[in-house]
Amino acid sequence: MFNSLERRYRKGEDLLGLVTRAALVLILVTPSAVAQIVPEEISVETTPDRGENWFIGKTGNGGYIFDATDGEMKGMLSLSRYTPAVTFWPPRGEFYAAESYLARGVYGERTDIVAIYDYENLSPIAEIEIPNYMARLQVRSHMGLLNNGRHLAVLNMNPGHSVSIVDVEDRIFTHEASTPGCAVIMPVAQNDFMQVCGDGTLQLIQLDISGFEANRVRSDVFFSVMDDAIFDRVASSNTGWFLITHSGTIFHASTDDDEIIIEDGWNPRLEGEENWRPGGRNEIISAHHETGLIFVAMHEGPIDTHHEPGTEIWVLDSNSKRRIGKIELDTPANSVLVTQESNPKLLIVDSEGGSHVYDAITLSYERSIEIPGSTAFEDL
Repeated sequence: MFNSLERRYRKGEDLLGLVTRAALVLILVTPSAVAQIVPEEISVETTPDRGENWFIGKTGNGGYIFDATDGEMKGMLSLSRYTPAVTFWPPRGEFYAAESYLARGVYGERTDIVAIYDYENLSPIAEIEIPNYMARLQVRSHMGLLNNGRHLAVLNMNPGHSVSIVDVEDRIFTHEASTPGCAVIMPVAQNDFMQVCGDGTLQLIQLDISGFEANRVRSDVFFSVMDDAIFDRVASSNTGWFLITHSGTIFHASTDDDEIIIEDGWNPRLEGEENWRPGGRNEIISAHHETGLIFVAMHEGPIDTHHEPGTEIWVLDSNSKRRIGKIELDTPANSVLVTQESNPKLLIVDSEGGSHVYDAITLSYERSIEIPGSTAFEDL
């Protein structure tokens, strides 16, 4: 039909006549075509009530919310590709994420923010601009919501270390605390946080009610940076934090007002296992608060192989300070997370990007979940 019209136009037929004929053809065709189109019903889904063992799978394209119990996806957060962590505060029904953006996607002027998302619609509802040199690695302990639920601490690297304090309740950037040589954010008490320092100590920073620094304390030296350094991957407990060294020695740190309490370290390796050590690209340690169980990605290798993924997951009892089980993996693990339910699930990201769910008590495999580009998890 249109080829015929085109030939007539090429022979010199009047343009107006050509357009008129084309319009008549469209008028005749359109009604029958439209009759075959079924109108789409538009609806808006909201996030269902949070269930047990829900988690966020972090990727370079956002955060996917899943139920580990049945493997069903519940929603998605549109996070930036440079998001070290995201956390949820149930009383306000809000997610908080430190995010970094470049004006042209991969280059251009940089803007760092704390983004706030509502739970019901998983939509951004506010953002607070912060100094544009936050640590952009996907490390959970590079951001922490303090236990009062009001102040969020974000680690900076410029290249020296500092911490941005944000009041997520009043939606304002409070101030930047200089923390040279000290990294990691470990919330303690109501409005304080600890850090691991390069001289073998821990640092405690206590904030006042407005989020400004009120006090700063350092511990005694308790580990050797040269002989057996501590990872910047840590795991919270019901009273403090578990720290792990490159050899697998575990320390527990907590506070009592302005006193830092560090328990004696212990190593779960048995005789003949001296070459077994922690390793992985992301979160290598996680702990279940109620039972005191610790899950660590372990591999066999020489010193300085701490980036090698774990071929086994060791299950440690922090009460008896010994290993009580292990999971031998077909594909090595780069990241682990245990949920905090009474029937917890152990989540593993393997070195090929696969995401797997285990029963954290029986250690039995349950299912694999497809989360494209998954790198680490956040408990929800």
